[in-house]
Amino acid sequence: MALNSLEWNVLRRMSIADVPRFTASRLPDKTAIVYRDTRITFKELNENCNRFANAFSSLGVGKGDCVAFMTHNCLQYIYAWYGLMKIGAVVVPLNFMLKGPEIEYIVNHSEPKLFFAEDVLAPAVAEVAGNLKTVEKFGYISLSGAEVPDGWMDIDTFLCTDDTSEPAVEIDADDTAALIYTSGTEAMPKGVMNTHQGFYISLLMGSADLNVTRQDIPILSFPLYHVAGKFFLNLCINTGATVILEYAPNPKEILELTQKEKITFWVYPPTVYQVMPTLPDFADYDISSVSKCVSFGALMPGALIEQWNKILPDAGWSNYYGQTESTPLGSMLHPEDFDRKSSSIGRPHVSLELRIMDDEGNMLPAGEVGEIVMRGPSVMKGYYKDEEKTAAALEGGWLHTGDMGKLDEEGFLYFIDRKKDVIKTGGENVSSQEVEGLLYKHDKVLQVAVIGLPHEHWIETVCACIVPNPGVELTEDEIISYSKEKMAGYKVPKKVVILSELPVNPSGKVLKRKLKEQILTKN
Repeated sequence: MALNSLEWNVLRRMSIADVPRFTASRLPDKTAIVYRDTRITFKELNENCNRFANAFSSLGVGKGDCVAFMTHNCLQYIYAWYGLMKIGAVVVPLNFMLKGPEIEYIVNHSEPKLFFAEDVLAPAVAEVAGNLKTVEKFGYISLSGAEVPDGWMDIDTFLCTDDTSEPAVEIDADDTAALIYTSGTEAMPKGVMNTHQGFYISLLMGSADLNVTRQDIPILSFPLYHVAGKFFLNLCINTGATVILEYAPNPKEILELTQKEKITFWVYPPTVYQVMPTLPDFADYDISSVSKCVSFGALMPGALIEQWNKILPDAGWSNYYGQTESTPLGSMLHPEDFDRKSSSIGRPHVSLELRIMDDEGNMLPAGEVGEIVMRGPSVMKGYYKDEEKTAAALEGGWLHTGDMGKLDEEGFLYFIDRKKDVIKTGGENVSSQEVEGLLYKHDKVLQVAVIGLPHEHWIETVCACIVPNPGVELTEDEIISYSKEKMAGYKVPKKVVILSELPVNPSGKVLKRKLKEQILTKN
């Protein structure tokens, strides 16, 4: 008897929604996720995802429909995302730091049928609820025990159904699995269409390059609304590793959970690695179980690497680079190359081609600086409802990252700067990252971010924003004198601002645009 279209589809499809089912069939009783006081097995994970899928279907959500979420990390969001993917629907995750007008723009642009918000974030959503044109019903995620407001659905009721059957829905590789809005530098964020194929291929790329094993116990702290959070979750679930899920990154809690759960795998931006050793009781924690450490978002300063090599002498270190549009993998510096190439962000991930291009579309040889471009099966489908920006981003059949870099003779990639963060001063181009790297070598500097400020004569002037090490006095004159010894005159900061902290996003990445606004507002 011939197969029907659904049978053909399920037989050999590339759907990220199938990953929990595959692992549940192999490792049904193994712990999949630990979140606060809850531990669930892979069998329970897949069944709960199915419960959510069937609950969404009963609410009229079907293939291609969008459902918005605004929440910190929680089990309900994981069940919801996989549940929506199982019925061919699309999740629209909102950054939990967004305010009313930002929420309004993204929701009206993506046109979701339903909108679920965490209890502590619901008031911000409620303020603009009347302006959200397509939302038919609002849902509540009570993580603190708060009562569900009148007129809102309680997402926890989705777990009460006995229907754990797999949805019978055809999923195509190019179907959108998540519509993720970039924080970007432009006035309006862009909706990146990340597909089932993109997530599936990045999962396989990560399996080859990140060396996550079934025996690993990774901690997932960075936000699941972010493409990197989704990727790492997929990778761990597919592998059969037990994920320790954190509500949000908390350095002290990271240490506590690492000691308690014998965590083996950390993935953090340098800011988190910088903060942890400064905690008063850092030395009291046993973190010797950690054997794999990945850094992303910026390069690890040399002094910080040396510090951590003494703390975890047997751990393997990696640098990672990517973006939402590449779902999210781009390049990786593996542990075996880390010591000799620590200023590099590695070679392209498996199944990805990466080159350096000039403004005329010419490929550049090793050593020359240009825009990082990439292509491969994990690249996004495009920007939602924006053919013009999609065409520009994918011009010539390459994903144009907006990042400047160069390759060495061995094919290792070096990140120079975001195009927008190159400071143009007095006819010279200054890489903010290069200046940051030099300032990090100052023994009083804990964190630094270099930005360009408007200047009537020089067009822009170099400004260094610095957080000193705890208990240390640091002056502007010290930094400027130090800089004059270490770098060319045009790179020396003309202004130094000493701060108690730098503004960062939930992933720990420094928000330079917000920092610039703060400095300009004060002056």
